Amino acid sequence: MNERQLFEAIGQVDDDLILAADRPAVRRRKKPVYWMPALSVAACAGLLMVGVAGWRAGSSKNDFMESAAAAAETAPEAAAAPDEAMVSAANPYAEDEGTPVEGSTGGTYKADDSAESSIAIAPTHAVMLEGVIYYDTGAVSGTDAKAAPDGTITSTVDSGSFPTEDGQSNFGTGYAYRYGSENGTLEVQIDGEWWIFAANQ
Repeated sequence: MNERQLFEAIGQVDDDLILAADRPAVRRRKKPVYWMPALSVAACAGLLMVGVAGWRAGSSKNDFMESAAAAAETAPEAAAAPDEAMVSAANPYAEDEGTPVEGSTGGTYKADDSAESSIAIAPTHAVMLEGVIYYDTGAVSGTDAKAAPDGTITSTVDSGSFPTEDGQSNFGTGYAYRYGSENGTLEVQIDGEWWIFAANQ
């Protein structure tokens, strides 16, 4: 392109374009975003609340554990309930397999004597023989109803008490009994059936 061609090209430019080129450029302003600072503040507040809640939960748990430990240290030792079963004292036949009943058939056994065998789970039907108290298990034996007894209950105490002498029950007199086929058991005939009684275990 020579000088003339350049001059002609410039001469063909509209005056509007020339005037527009002289004006300063106008920049469009961006609209301000008002919600961004609010979102940042809300996020910081949420994190702060979570931290405080976690700290308070941990503090409350520690306080509870410390108060429970202090209460346990200052509380008096709980005494054993009077009706709590005592295995070692009330099961004297566990190691020596009991003592066979002399003159009995069918391998029947009786429990050995124990000074503490009167401890029971709860007052229930009970019989004392040879210093051992036997308690009703609520189970019926398969023994024939006509089986020969080993003796008869001769005395009784009220139903809320435990027998205190041999041949005594807390549910009446005249009941036949026989030593059971398992160690430490006794069978008492009530209403034509042999009910299984056992020394406290």
